Amino acid sequence: MTNGVDRFEVEIEFESVLRALSTEIYATPHAFLRENLQNAIDACRMQALRQKISADDPSLRIDITVSDSSVQIQDRGIGMSPDDLRNLFWRIGASGKRTEEAREAGCVGRFGIGGFANFGVCETLIITSQAENEPGQRTELGRSDIEGVVGRPKVAQQPSDQASPRGTIVEGILSAPARLDELRQYAREIVRFCREPIWFNDVLISGDEISVGPEPKVTGSSSTWSHNGINVTGTIYEAGGNTLVASLIGLSTGTDHSYISGALRFEGNGIDILRRGFKLCSTTVATGIGVSGFIDCDLLSPTAGRDSLDAQSSALVANMIAALEHAAVLVVLGSSELIDQHTRIFRYVRSRGLVDQIGNVMVQSAYGDSLTLSKIKEQAAKGSQVYFASSYDPNLANILQARGHIVVHLPSDHHKAAAIKDYLSSIGGAPLAGHVECKEEYTDLSRFEKAFLGELSETIADGYQVGDTKLIPGSLTEDIPALATNAASRAGAPLLVYIDTRHSEVQKLVRLGMTSLFRSMVSAFCREYLGPPLRSRSPKYFGSGSVNLDWLVEHQSEAWILLTGDIAVVNRTARPQVVTASDIQVITASPEEGAHPPDTGDTSAEPKLVKIEDWEELNGYYLRVPNGASSAFRDLIVDCDDRGAMWMGNRISLVASDAISTAFHFDILLSRLLVTTGTGALSHGAVELKRPIQQLLEGLYFPVPSDLEEYLVPVGDQEIHIKVQCDLVDFAGSRGWEAREESG
Repeated sequence: MTNGVDRFEVEIEFESVLRALSTEIYATPHAFLRENLQNAIDACRMQALRQKISADDPSLRIDITVSDSSVQIQDRGIGMSPDDLRNLFWRIGASGKRTEEAREAGCVGRFGIGGFANFGVCETLIITSQAENEPGQRTELGRSDIEGVVGRPKVAQQPSDQASPRGTIVEGILSAPARLDELRQYAREIVRFCREPIWFNDVLISGDEISVGPEPKVTGSSSTWSHNGINVTGTIYEAGGNTLVASLIGLSTGTDHSYISGALRFEGNGIDILRRGFKLCSTTVATGIGVSGFIDCDLLSPTAGRDSLDAQSSALVANMIAALEHAAVLVVLGSSELIDQHTRIFRYVRSRGLVDQIGNVMVQSAYGDSLTLSKIKEQAAKGSQVYFASSYDPNLANILQARGHIVVHLPSDHHKAAAIKDYLSSIGGAPLAGHVECKEEYTDLSRFEKAFLGELSETIADGYQVGDTKLIPGSLTEDIPALATNAASRAGAPLLVYIDTRHSEVQKLVRLGMTSLFRSMVSAFCREYLGPPLRSRSPKYFGSGSVNLDWLVEHQSEAWILLTGDIAVVNRTARPQVVTASDIQVITASPEEGAHPPDTGDTSAEPKLVKIEDWEELNGYYLRVPNGASSAFRDLIVDCDDRGAMWMGNRISLVASDAISTAFHFDILLSRLLVTTGTGALSHGAVELKRPIQQLLEGLYFPVPSDLEEYLVPVGDQEIHIKVQCDLVDFAGSRGWEAREESG
């Protein structure tokens, strides 16, 4: 006791600490193999440095021997003395690889978790090691030596010359049988580029050269590229298959230079991170054109779990890739041929402000000849007007080019076309669409043309709330079916909408007749050809006024086909039973469990029909409410205590209301008439529904009146085709909504 203060030692539940280190981090035979193979490689690298021999010297051979029950790794590296075994391998947090010698040798391991991490997969761990001119020692620890230990477990040790004259043998007795082929493949993957001779059950698995493809077709001189203070030196060249490749030979940050090697392809996404050939992990980097391959660098480190790079390493790789990607894009832009082969660069070109450097891009004129953008720039400087378009009237284009102007045909690739437009606009080019004219107005309109214009007028007024328009039927230049323009209008004048009602895009709708499909297609036509100018005037879209969200929902009902396989049964038997053709989950329930059957079972099934049995006051069929309605207004619908059904013709209306301000309508349109069986007379009626709406399978189910079961409940192989639509009105909250989901 000192100054009245007593002290005691902190106790450790060793088994809990071990579980966190091993089970959570190194929990598979893969991890056991990787960590101990890494230690073996590090030991050989340090030995190579001490002897001043090459890493691929046969004397540094590493052997992996795997059986069903054990994994053994033997190296001829520096080995460990008895003190090293005690103070480094069998001590959590200690590491002998944080020295200048280890860094110079290119050692991989740095974390110092030690041998205890191996107990994620091992029942027993045996380490035999001997350092140069030191006695050898065999150490052993099993799970039985660890369980229940508070403090530090005891490692068994005894003299051994098995690793003589130097080296280490790690043997793990596995908790579960090893998968030999899987381990061989995994070991090969992580050491294939190591120079050390590594053998797996007497098969060599190391010594490959890093490569990402065929030999280069075009080789460039070595260059250095920079990004955020990171300087990467290498060569970018074109390999076989028109693939662009970079080889890396240097890395510096300021005045510090580090070892780096690697090969990258500018396509795909996924980079293997190595240290002197040993695979640390794989990573991905956000890029504009895609990068994949290998980076071997001493500055890169994984997280403790080996599944990703640490934050500092990730930032370094991202900066390296950014520098290389920019360099690769500039290489591509230097050649018209390369540009044609790597069109994916144009998104990057636009986002990085490189449009002014795309002069080597080849484009086609309306005459069909090819020329570079830089050549077009020269002609524009001499007075030629440049137009561009993705489609146009050849007659109009020929007239313009005959007068000495240039009409550029834009490619179908969106980003390439956008970059070309940006470039041409910067030299005074203009879209050819700006010169469309009405060649002839139509006066003698057919019944179809009048109907089309009438429906289009309604769509513009109702769909976009743009009433200040004037429709002009006529033939347009550039072979386009419609154009909206303010060009000929004075301030405050109506929007002029030219419609070629005899264009093939319009005339193909003739065969639809005056149907709902015709109205839908007119709406689609309006959206496709007139959408942008109409939206600019409409108060229904963001950026130009208030947003009318109610209208934005499309006006369509759900089309359903009811089958016997759509019926799920709810009963109160002791065990679930499947009774439907499609094996839909059956739900068990009992009245004592509450007012509604419990929402259990396979919620992914979503049967359209449910039948409740053995529950007298609820027995009967229920039809599923469309998901959109139940998701939006479930709480309002289930609170509606008054329910009824009405039917006539081919329509059924199910209604639930609170009799105050809210009513939910579930309307069903049948594909046949409701007729009385036997007489064939038209059936109609209305009933009050006593059974409540049920909440099942994450949905709502509306009770089906027994009088209507023959129209809504299929029997045998019968198919019942219906359309369903829901709406809810709430006069107190001024809310209304319609379900318009598509359903197969």
